Amino acid sequence: MTRVDLITGFLGAGKTTFILDYARELIRRGERIGIIENDYGAINVDLMLLSRSLGEQGEGNYRLEMVIGGDPDCHRRRLKTKLIAMGIDRFDRVLVEPSGVFDVEEFTDILYEEPLEHMMSLENVITVVDPEQLLKEKENRESGSDRGLSPDARYILGEQLSKAGCVFFSKAENYGEAETEEALRLLNGILQEVQCGRVLTEGDILRRGASLGNSLAGLTGEDWDRILHAGNRDYAYAKRQVVEDGSFTSLFFFYPELQEKEEEAILRRMEEIFRDPALSGLSRIKGFLEDDGEWIEINATREQTEIRKSPVGQPVLIAIGQGITQEAVGHFLKSYENEYRG
Repeated sequence: MTRVDLITGFLGAGKTTFILDYARELIRRGERIGIIENDYGAINVDLMLLSRSLGEQGEGNYRLEMVIGGDPDCHRRRLKTKLIAMGIDRFDRVLVEPSGVFDVEEFTDILYEEPLEHMMSLENVITVVDPEQLLKEKENRESGSDRGLSPDARYILGEQLSKAGCVFFSKAENYGEAETEEALRLLNGILQEVQCGRVLTEGDILRRGASLGNSLAGLTGEDWDRILHAGNRDYAYAKRQVVEDGSFTSLFFFYPELQEKEEEAILRRMEEIFRDPALSGLSRIKGFLEDDGEWIEINATREQTEIRKSPVGQPVLIAIGQGITQEAVGHFLKSYENEYRG
């Protein structure tokens, strides 16, 4: 049977970086893999980045597919169809990277449906967490700011943690042991909020030992073996609907034409957007700007904004969050044309 690994984590936690290095490690070990990007937005910029990064490695040993959000029933059918196709092609392993607002049980239920229950088995569930994001969220809540994770966002993370065989702490260069311990305590607090009896320990946590660009430098062969055998858990928690009730929204801003494209100017614009009280539910802005034939990749969350040059891109910025509107975000993007071009 084809093994399936589910890579979860909230928006901006570092899932795409993790899955890229995980895929490289699997290909290095001789596995033939499929990757399904199950994005909440209708345009998947992460899939483009994975395709670019894996393009020169192991041609024929991997396949990238995308499933977009939308109507829940249609979304499930699309996901199931992609999984069946990869099962028929007998991939050794399929990596599924869902959106950061994804219902984990939706995925596991699909695997028990015909014909997938005879073709695939759930192997590992790995939740990627950015401890710095957690610590800043704690500071916001303690200061009385409404810029912290919403109850729905905390619920989604709690659900993911209840199923994780391993919790991977990303961006290790930004924190030390004290921050790691505090992040672990905060994660257990989130598990309590969703009425889950699980208590995470240091043995459930894996972190890289060093940073080298955007790779997972510092992970040893032993670390990868541990990830490959992480397994999954099935702790009970208080179930409720979040994604399907329309709590989260994706807004699209096509063909962006920002007048100032220097890094500091972009950073200021992102900070202005996230500071607006009308956008307290905004979780992430991601996408690309074009600058004289080159692409600028933007990945912004409430806690931090990453900006880098990219050889490929799409002329779009996507805003994801709760209670956000086209008008509120567009107020800060006056020089953007917010429509499709034929």
